[in-house]
Amino acid sequence: MGERLNVAEEAIMRRSSNVCLIWDGHPDDAVIYLRAVDDPQSLLGPLSSPWSYKAMLDRAHHVLQVAVQHLIEEFNVMLVTNSEPVDTEWVSYCENEPSTHSGPGGEDPHALVSDSLDDDEDEEFPLAHLVTEFNAVFDPIPPERMKDLNKIAQCIVRAGYGRECKHVYVSVRKSVLEQSLYRLGMQKIKIENVQKMTWESLEAKIKNWIQAFKSGSEKLASGALMQFLAFGKVVVGVHRTPEKLFKILDMFEIIKDLRSDINMVFYDEMCERIRTEVGIVLGQLGEAARGTLPEFELAIQKDASKIPVVGGAFHPLTRYVMNYIKFFVDYSATLEILLKDKRREVPKSLGVETFGLFETLLETIQIMWLIVYLEGNLDAKSKLYMDQSMVLLFIMNNVHYIVQKVRQSELSASLGDGWLQKHNGQVRVYAANYVRTTWKLVFSCLRDEGLTTNGRLSSGVSRVAIKDRFKNFNPAFEEACAAQSSFVVPDPQLHEDLRIAIAEKLILAYRSFLGHYGNFLETGRQPDKYLKYFLDDLKNHVIDLFDAPN
Repeated sequence: MGERLNVAEEAIMRRSSNVCLIWDGHPDDAVIYLRAVDDPQSLLGPLSSPWSYKAMLDRAHHVLQVAVQHLIEEFNVMLVTNSEPVDTEWVSYCENEPSTHSGPGGEDPHALVSDSLDDDEDEEFPLAHLVTEFNAVFDPIPPERMKDLNKIAQCIVRAGYGRECKHVYVSVRKSVLEQSLYRLGMQKIKIENVQKMTWESLEAKIKNWIQAFKSGSEKLASGALMQFLAFGKVVVGVHRTPEKLFKILDMFEIIKDLRSDINMVFYDEMCERIRTEVGIVLGQLGEAARGTLPEFELAIQKDASKIPVVGGAFHPLTRYVMNYIKFFVDYSATLEILLKDKRREVPKSLGVETFGLFETLLETIQIMWLIVYLEGNLDAKSKLYMDQSMVLLFIMNNVHYIVQKVRQSELSASLGDGWLQKHNGQVRVYAANYVRTTWKLVFSCLRDEGLTTNGRLSSGVSRVAIKDRFKNFNPAFEEACAAQSSFVVPDPQLHEDLRIAIAEKLILAYRSFLGHYGNFLETGRQPDKYLKYFLDDLKNHVIDLFDAPN
């Protein structure tokens, strides 16, 4: 034992007097030194026996203290020189890299929630920025140095100086973490200051929070973690509005996904308060998200704008709501968790026959209700039009817009074919009713009733009556065309389908009427006075109906 102690003491004292770092030299030097430190540590037990020499035991303690002190110094220097605060440009680069998690339809998830399905002006209705799959995990120490630090730490702990090692590690890492948080914009903030912020400013703060949390979730010191959680509580306390929902869901998902890692890091009894606080903030964020949904439903139902949309086109509320719920699909799993205690039935207006008796996802039912509330409000807004034709056109346009938003996004998979078939049928019914109502007076001029009996010219009807029918048709047709010239059908396909439907029905009726009674005009005087339009004329006028689609 004495010989082993002599060899270890010589190696330790010689190396400890050298100002150069052991780990900056040859790798074998570090291995030899760690082995030399382990030798006096292994001798402490045998030398503590009653028959051992106390002088040799004191020497072993002294040698070990010198060795550990040198190791702690190297440990501290290595941590400081190899630790770098987070590079915000790197974080920004990672965030902007292409991601598999994109918004519905594959549009840029960083853009404002907008209508990617047509080139309208949906940017007037901004919601939250959709957060992408942000996989940047920042490690401020190079991996090769981590191995060396681990070996040093294990040696220090074996020597019985674990507390000192922990103190150095926490001190250095805490300093680096605080600098990183500062660079990421995560300064401490008071709730009263948050409540005064605009949504744009708060959204930027939340974005910083998400970046910082993902970058350093596994390296957070308890104080920094509590600072993160405090910010979460502050956000929960801010007045709930619909546009905040997705950011709250982002925060909920981050904490939920990282909770197991946090529990792993803060596992002992001393950290029970931290683990409890994580659960509390997670619950509060979940409750804030749940509470925002009924408020959004109420806002949809009570939207009281009283100005009719010009031409019966899309209402801003329709655009806002559909752009909003498009992104529900991206949070399907989270919404299922949050809504599990808020089970609702499929809206009765959709009927069991549409969806069957199978278990429908809670998130899907939530979307159904939002659309039902939107449709109810649109029905009320349609009453603002004095013209029944405009009422039908407005409802047709907006329901068709809803269908297109669903069809051209991942919502179609959620709501299913039954929902689409039912709403497509509604659009067809509105279109048919529109044609019948708008052209009612025109078609009445082309009916056979009152002119024939069993398919033959009625004996009581004169050529004058037939002339009156043709004469009345001309102004009725012109008035219908003039009225509809200011009507708007923004969707190109619906625009074309509606003109075709009008043209086919009108031309079929006019051709039939002209075939039966046109000869009565041709054999009479001044036929041009009554027969003003021919079939091609009707087609050309119908083509010009409605404003051109955007």
